[in-house]
Amino acid sequence: MVPKTKLRVLLVPDSVHWVTGTIAKNIARFNPWIEATIASGPVIDQLFAERPDLMRNFDLVHFTCQYATREWLPRFREFVPVVTSHHHVSDWEMLKQNLDGDAIVVGSPEWTEDLRSRGADISRVFCVPYGVDANLFGPRKAEKRKAIRQKLKLGHAATVVGFFGKNSSNDYDRKGIDVFTKAIISLHASISELAVLIVGPGWQELTGELKSLGVNCIWLPFIKELKGLSELYQALDFYWVTARVEGGPVTLLEAMSTEVCCLTTSVGIAREIVRDGKNGLLLPFDDAEAFANRTLELSRDPDYRKRLGQNARATILKEMHVGITSLGIKEVYERALQNFATRRQIASTVNVGAIANRFGRAASELDANIVSSVPLEGVPVSLQRRVRMLEALAWSEHLFLYQRQRALAARMILREWVKSPASLLPVRVFLRCFLPVSFVKRVVKFRNRKHGPLDSYAA
Repeated sequence: MVPKTKLRVLLVPDSVHWVTGTIAKNIARFNPWIEATIASGPVIDQLFAERPDLMRNFDLVHFTCQYATREWLPRFREFVPVVTSHHHVSDWEMLKQNLDGDAIVVGSPEWTEDLRSRGADISRVFCVPYGVDANLFGPRKAEKRKAIRQKLKLGHAATVVGFFGKNSSNDYDRKGIDVFTKAIISLHASISELAVLIVGPGWQELTGELKSLGVNCIWLPFIKELKGLSELYQALDFYWVTARVEGGPVTLLEAMSTEVCCLTTSVGIAREIVRDGKNGLLLPFDDAEAFANRTLELSRDPDYRKRLGQNARATILKEMHVGITSLGIKEVYERALQNFATRRQIASTVNVGAIANRFGRAASELDANIVSSVPLEGVPVSLQRRVRMLEALAWSEHLFLYQRQRALAARMILREWVKSPASLLPVRVFLRCFLPVSFVKRVVKFRNRKHGPLDSYAA
């Protein structure tokens, strides 16, 4: 038997532009023995509808998005090992199919225990923390901080609290935005130069309410590149996680890596890495006054705040740098291939260990360009431009339909049109911007039920 050169892996996030896309890119980046293809759920709906033969181009499929499995897990698991992800739970009925994965990835022990309580086969559950690129999200520098603040029109003396995330992920208010709002309003009464930096789409009501109460609130709906996002942490004095349910949160890791003083509930990975009073603060759930009061205390003690930030980064470098955490995926894929062979009663023909050993390199030596690029190794070159367009259009439509970011969505669609002026795909999506949102949602829902989310993009 001739050994495989690389393991051909399809990674499926909800979008290449959001957290599960970053997780997929980090897996590809720090495991050079993988021949990676990263395509979001909406895009594989369209791609495999047009070219079902491409489904056979992979040795393993890993859903970093826990929702795309509803349709695609049953299709793939008949002929290829499938890895699923369990980030958090809002509606178990939407997620229970993930128990059928040949291996299941969680981001923190909290979710291992959650799966245990739901009857999962724990031998198939692996905790692989999401991690953070500690080189990209580096320590704060005075000159960079000053420049970012000037760009955001934040005064030197302003006390800046940050929150990054998208509103569509806030199902059942799991991110505790009600607590966040109450705490900011309370803190505003004590700190005259308080400012809030919110990054992510869909926060019109939140930012509108804060501004109406006189809070200096800066809102950036969408930052496409991680480099731009990493710079924004430089402007912060505090990062808050008021959430009730989280798989990570990845933003907490990013803030800690940037030496920002973090206050968080004991949620997700926070309970594993935050040592209260040492590298951050752990606060009770649903306690707005705790966030306001402790932030006020820390605002008056810059030395302690700085020490918390420095200790936070030391924790990230030791435990949560993505170059370390991403390596854990090797064991996951080994087990998935073994379980698949057992399930199908066939001999396993892939030796992951041997493949990985042939391509072993130190993480620091890997090409960092993959952070911004999206590998499509399993897609024919002739289709790759179309796939990249579909990714941009799918995200644009999401911004338009569910985040009310019509202007931003229109600009993204126009950019795709400029890149491919002969294609009708951007034109069709762009025209939706002039139709009532309620009407477009009904059309999309009807098409999804019949053909899949991106059927309307078909040429």
